[in-house]
Amino acid sequence: MNAELVVALLSGAVALVSVGISARASRRQAVLAAELERQTAALDREVARQDVMSRVRDPLLWAAYDLQSRIYNIARSRFGFLTLYYKNGSPQEREYARRNTLYVIAEYFCWVEIIRRRVQFLDLGNREDNWKVVNFLHEVSHRFSADRDRGPDFRLFRGEQRAIGELMIRQDGEEPGCLGYAEFCRRLEGDQEFGAWFASLDAAVQALGDEFRVQARLIEIQHTLIKLIKFLDEGRERFPFTRELPQQRAGASRWPDAPPADVSGSGNG
Repeated sequence: MNAELVVALLSGAVALVSVGISARASRRQAVLAAELERQTAALDREVARQDVMSRVRDPLLWAAYDLQSRIYNIARSRFGFLTLYYKNGSPQEREYARRNTLYVIAEYFCWVEIIRRRVQFLDLGNREDNWKVVNFLHEVSHRFSADRDRGPDFRLFRGEQRAIGELMIRQDGEEPGCLGYAEFCRRLEGDQEFGAWFASLDAAVQALGDEFRVQARLIEIQHTLIKLIKFLDEGRERFPFTRELPQQRAGASRWPDAPPADVSGSGNG
């Protein structure tokens, strides 16, 4: 075998090996690129999920906390929020106690309605968690609408809850939000149609302010809201402490003993 043939054979072998190595490297590069693309897409989805959670879940969490805190401060004793500021307060305090109590209820219904419209975006990471949140929301709704042994005070049927939520939605571009307190007060006093949806709640707030009595419905609502809050804020990062109202039998007219001073976390305001 002459030298030229040997060189040719060696060159061919080297070329074949180079082609094999190159093909293998290309395949590995394609696999790595596909994996990188998959990880990038997963990261983008997670960022989007966290963004949606912060825009939808967190406002619901704050609204639920404010509402349970207000209920606690109203119902904890005959010396609670409405007695202090509606019955015995100045005219300005009296109006604040009435209107702001209506507002914290309406704000909660607003965020529930927003979530109802965008329920597919309430992604907490798995279907079971999503189902639990929806179940808590349903339970709160049921506590408001329940009729048996609860009387008409603070009762809102599901359709009324949704209507109040719809009225409270403010559209900012593509993102829905909730009416601010000042705009709510303006519409409550100046828009007859708007105010009519709050008539029964308004009457219940004023009646409870004039004469304190135990409201089993409010106690049950507060307990359910706390369950929702503890689930959404499992690590207690936002609300390290909440206090449940003592459970009372339906129809009780007063507390056997006044509960301890407020420790609900947000004061009387």
